[in-house]
Amino acid sequence: MLGQFSDGYILQLNSSIKDATRNFLMPAKNIAKLGSYMVEEGILSLDKPENLATFVTPFIERYPQFNGYFVGTEDREFWFWHNTYAKDYNFRIQTIEKNAAGMLVEQKEYLDQQRKSLWFSKPVVAHQYDPTSRLWYKGAKTLKGGFWSDLYSFNSDPYQIIPGITASFPIYDENNKLLGVWGVDIVLEELSAFLSDIGASRSADLVIFNEQEKVIAYSGFKDVAIKDKLLSLTDLNNAKMETAITSYRNHGFSDFYFEEEGIRYLASYSSFVFGEEQGWSLLLVVRESQLIEHMSLNLMVIMFFALIVLITSLSALIYLFRHPVLVTVKQMVRR
Repeated sequence: MLGQFSDGYILQLNSSIKDATRNFLMPAKNIAKLGSYMVEEGILSLDKPENLATFVTPFIERYPQFNGYFVGTEDREFWFWHNTYAKDYNFRIQTIEKNAAGMLVEQKEYLDQQRKSLWFSKPVVAHQYDPTSRLWYKGAKTLKGGFWSDLYSFNSDPYQIIPGITASFPIYDENNKLLGVWGVDIVLEELSAFLSDIGASRSADLVIFNEQEKVIAYSGFKDVAIKDKLLSLTDLNNAKMETAITSYRNHGFSDFYFEEEGIRYLASYSSFVFGEEQGWSLLLVVRESQLIEHMSLNLMVIMFFALIVLITSLSALIYLFRHPVLVTVKQMVRR
């Protein structure tokens, strides 16, 4: 019975985590697609980047997991609204635009929580950044549609790695000429926080990783000391997760029991495709005693509802039995 319950429990938990992961990430692609559509329809204009900033403002408020919204053009111009939550500012607007002499000039504006301008950087000639050379741009251009990047770091600082992925969508004019690409960056630490909440409520350890075994999200992310590189499964520093991973590599079973420090655990490995391009995997580890507790709780709930059904049925039978008798007595009294 425990085996049947654990199968159902794990299946339900796997499904809910995967669905939540997709729901967490998919709005980014929809926003990029909507922005591209609005440019193509003439509602937004690449000649007026201030209108693009107005478009992204509501999404900054609603989706804290999205690190930034940006547009790159075939002319190598670039506008980036960056949600940073740094100590001395909250937002950064980065622009790379052509000046009167036709040179690309980069400037950054820093804003507070109310999006009031704090200061501007000094304009400099933009030699270093070319949006058309970036993977998110090339991917959307090649596919002529929605594209998901692989996992990478948004920050060039080697001591402050910010893992994330980018959703992008191409922008065309009425003659199907490529004008540029709209993109949205997603900080995956927010997804780790989501897994942490689920893991705490179910007494489970959870990790999502890609085909290169780079960690997409991990329920114990806040306890991992390594922050100067993209995490791999070997960096988790979690004994039971390491045992589960080793066991899976040795025998290849998707669901299995194992012991760690005298405690029995159930592990589940399952893969799922995200964004049509990304092959991700989910590893779940839960203590066997936790399954028994959940099974006991479910049995109590089932017994409670069974008792309610039994009482209701008995009440109905009593009513049906007494009702004809009462009718007969009333008829006799009337006679």
